[in-house]
Amino acid sequence: MINGFRFHTTRRDKNLKTQNSGVVVTSKTWSYATARDKQPVEGEVNYYGALKNIVELNYSGRYKVVLFKCDWVDINRGCKKDKFSFMLVNFSHLAHKGNNLIDDPFVLASQVKKVYFVKDERQPSWQIVKHAKLRDVFDMGDVSSFNKDGELEQLILDDSTDTSVSSWIRNDDGANGLDVTPNMENENIEGYPINEENREDMF
Repeated sequence: MINGFRFHTTRRDKNLKTQNSGVVVTSKTWSYATARDKQPVEGEVNYYGALKNIVELNYSGRYKVVLFKCDWVDINRGCKKDKFSFMLVNFSHLAHKGNNLIDDPFVLASQVKKVYFVKDERQPSWQIVKHAKLRDVFDMGDVSSFNKDGELEQLILDDSTDTSVSSWIRNDDGANGLDVTPNMENENIEGYPINEENREDMF
């Protein structure tokens, strides 16, 4: 398991119904629009390949490094996009076969992501590239595309507090019950006169 994906060599894939030998490595590079262009633009280039062998380097038991040996498709002759913008690869056009000393078919396993190839029915020598996704991981899209118009609008909240205090007056209405109405603090509150004759002793 590398980067959450399971990889097999092409030799083992032949005996399985699933495909686990497709790999892709994304490299950042500088390119020019024309030969006269003096301002290079940084971009990403995908290199597609098929896993041929897995090599583990053990440095005296201190740490280990896993390398993938792959057949890499030539990005100039063996890669193209169709009218539907699908990437197609042709393993008849390899960047190299790894036979010469200058050929470097190895790549760090930690740099690899998984793809699988689907045969194009109209062009049998070409295969459509499909990028594999991790299980239980959902594609939420590009985070930067969430707000294309700029920064999020700042929500201004009115944190001012109403310092006025409401008073409540009890207006007895005889048999009709009670009517409770709010009265602001700044208004004059007039109480009801107390009839001393009918006043009961509260103690």
